[in-house]
Amino acid sequence: MAYPALPPLFGTNSPGPVGGLSSTTRQTLSNGMVVLVLNNPSSPTVSLCGAVGVGAIHETADRSGLADFTASALIRGTRSRTYQQMITETEARGCSIGADAGNHLSGFYGKALSEDLPLMLEILADMLVHPTFPEPEMEKLRNQMLIDLREYEEDTGMRTTRALRSLLYPPDHPYSRLSFGTIETIQNISRDDMIAFHQHYHPAATSIAIVGDVQPEAVVETLERIFGDWNPPETSLTRTLPDVPPLSGVQRCNMTIPGKVQSDMVMGVHGITRTDPDYYAFLLGNLILGQLGLFGRLGESVREKQGLAYHVSSSLQAGLGAGPWVATAGVNPASVEQAIQAILHEIERFKREGPTSEELSDARAYLTGSMVLVLESNAGLVSTLLDLEIYGLGLDFIERFPDIINRVSREEIIAVARTYLSTEDYVVAVAGPPSSSATCAA
Repeated sequence: MAYPALPPLFGTNSPGPVGGLSSTTRQTLSNGMVVLVLNNPSSPTVSLCGAVGVGAIHETADRSGLADFTASALIRGTRSRTYQQMITETEARGCSIGADAGNHLSGFYGKALSEDLPLMLEILADMLVHPTFPEPEMEKLRNQMLIDLREYEEDTGMRTTRALRSLLYPPDHPYSRLSFGTIETIQNISRDDMIAFHQHYHPAATSIAIVGDVQPEAVVETLERIFGDWNPPETSLTRTLPDVPPLSGVQRCNMTIPGKVQSDMVMGVHGITRTDPDYYAFLLGNLILGQLGLFGRLGESVREKQGLAYHVSSSLQAGLGAGPWVATAGVNPASVEQAIQAILHEIERFKREGPTSEELSDARAYLTGSMVLVLESNAGLVSTLLDLEIYGLGLDFIERFPDIINRVSREEIIAVARTYLSTEDYVVAVAGPPSSSATCAA
């Protein structure tokens, strides 16, 4: 399928911020916090998101989920506001605000009418700087998290994802576990653990992006006034990810879950970081192999032609650390082995033949087009700005992006596929109805 021609990013007739992302005001506050503000007069609202450089990689294995628990608890009470007071204040103005955490970062986000930005920033500063982690609220939050985790135990997709991680990475690597923890670790996390972890939040490791109908200079002044006194002692929190040994042969985990009639299967290999020179070739190759249309070549062959899967796709999980490349499928339990072999066959065919000219053209058009759509909203603009800051891509990245994508050659895509997509050394995890083939209990 051919995708239609698309307008230039931030073309002369396109709505949105005048001058595009390159007109963003970027400043560093006196305490080291990086601020990015973009005026978008086409919207009466404002969106913000930010990140602090602490996450699940800074946890110990027996406190897995601590970063996410801590971030989620920020809104549950501060020195000057109870949880209910914060909810009442934000709901009365139609604002939303929250926080969570991933592997490398703890994130926060919010949305409001532009006139209510000062209130949202005051509440956000209260959360980030002065949380009190009140015990009753911590127990309510813990119970909610435990309910979710118990549901995950019955979820074939979640179980296979967890098993895949444990097979891909050694036990001392934080990627070997999921960032939201386990039932056991969440039960063990104390209020003191959260207070201690929060002490690693520091403005010099924090970036915040704000987009909407605002005046950047005034926003920077407001942020300096609200956050300027946040200047805690530097902490020694560092974490270098341990080396990951190369995969050798096929490692497999089969799990059974009572009451299920469908199996979920994931297979994966080690991948790359977002800033790796191979990233764009890998990105395009993954789109063609398992994303475009009804999920690329894998969808066309494994699902449409052979009828071996209810759904099948692939993903490249590249971030600050080298995440995996993963193929995922939902299959009839009787078709698991055939589906695995069909996926391996398509990977080998892709490595041998590479993409067609039409596939490469479609993938380039898709990436450019999806970027246009993302940049149509404040939420998309603000998340893009934060990504540009986190990965050091530069505020002119959007203008350079089409050329970056168009320069990737078919030969580069083939080379990347041959380098990373092994069909001899990989891991696979399957979860489904009870059978005699269970080999692990991940």
